[in-house]
Amino acid sequence: MALRVRTALAAAARARGLSAPQDPLLRRARQRLAAIRDEREGGVAGDGAALSTADARQRLAAARAETDRLRERVATVRGRLQAREEYGLATEDVRAELAAAARDLSEVETEAVAAQQTLERARRRTRETRDTLEERLRLEDRVANLERRARRALTERVRDAYAAAVAEVPGTGEPDDPFAADALTAGFAVARVAEFDAPVVVSGDRFESARAASRWLGAPVVRV
Repeated sequence: MALRVRTALAAAARARGLSAPQDPLLRRARQRLAAIRDEREGGVAGDGAALSTADARQRLAAARAETDRLRERVATVRGRLQAREEYGLATEDVRAELAAAARDLSEVETEAVAAQQTLERARRRTRETRDTLEERLRLEDRVANLERRARRALTERVRDAYAAAVAEVPGTGEPDDPFAADALTAGFAVARVAEFDAPVVVSGDRFESARAASRWLGAPVVRV
């Protein structure tokens, strides 16, 4: 795998405790992005249990249709009751039928109100989900842009140290462009710029011994 010198140098600068001007903005953007992802993961179970907008719309349509049907039924039964009253006929059965129809209508009207509220909540969730997705995509772009700018800033802070290290790597001449050095030379130069707590694994024949490599790199070395 080819060495990405500038990325490696930015990491080396971080290892030396250096920072970039973009770090505060980058930290806040990452925190907000992490919060959005946590909110999304935490809402998966609730979203799965809730009605979708399409389901809620169908439920409301069914409740409204049933409401219309029962209103017609109530009106019909009320008309029959009035007719029987006008002709002095028995009304007990019709009154009971009207009361039952009115109860059914009241229940369905309550269901229609609940269905309307459910639809409004589903629409609100849809809007919130869309807005959250747009914010997440915007933040991902912002984080990526800030990371690139931070890497450039960090690379510039250790550019001279890296160029000097490239020129001093044993077994190589001083290139016109230190960033055009071969991968092995660049790797040694980056390692010299960085600070390591663990031993550095060294391969190749640029150094006579592990001790020589350790002195040059300023870090413990394991030679393979």
